Amino acid sequence: MALAAANRPYAQAMVDTAEYLARNNPDFPMFATAFAHARGILHDDPDALASAVDQPEPWIRASAAEDLGVLLAATSGAAASAKAVDILDQALDGYERIGALLDAARVRARLRALGVRRRHWGQSQRPTFGWDSLTDTERAVASLIARGMTNRQIAQRMFLSPHTVSTHLRRMFSKLNIASRTELARIVAEECPALVKGG
Repeated sequence: MALAAANRPYAQAMVDTAEYLARNNPDFPMFATAFAHARGILHDDPDALASAVDQPEPWIRASAAEDLGVLLAATSGAAASAKAVDILDQALDGYERIGALLDAARVRARLRALGVRRRHWGQSQRPTFGWDSLTDTERAVASLIARGMTNRQIAQRMFLSPHTVSTHLRRMFSKLNIASRTELARIVAEECPALVKGG
């Protein structure tokens, strides 16, 4: 975020803090991973990012893989591009395994920018109608609708096009036999109130 705000001194301070924590807490490898990840982002260091990928916590591993993939994608050459796709696939798999739908959607968008399309996970034996018929992506869209977001806001949040959000909405209306966003919000509140409260 500091780099996105063009505040490199603050980003450097964050890296320095992560280094201090790693050096003074050798029994806690998470600090060394955080330092490697932060250093890799700040200095465009693929080796540092690769070392952050090589650790057990699934979300951190996927996040580091995504950042490494982004760095490699910005490097010229077919070999770097192919490696970027491999690493981003690893990030996508990691996010999907833990149900991080928005993160997975963002990585799919990054892959599309590289000319690669990845299908969403499917679920076998899914009912045709009712709440249980909704896919994970449809439920994510439904939860954001229940929180009062517009299609455009949802599209930005989930790294989708507004047209794709509208398509999901039409499918949900059909599966739930409803005709309004208000009805959808009511169903979300009844079936899974945690989705309404989520961030």
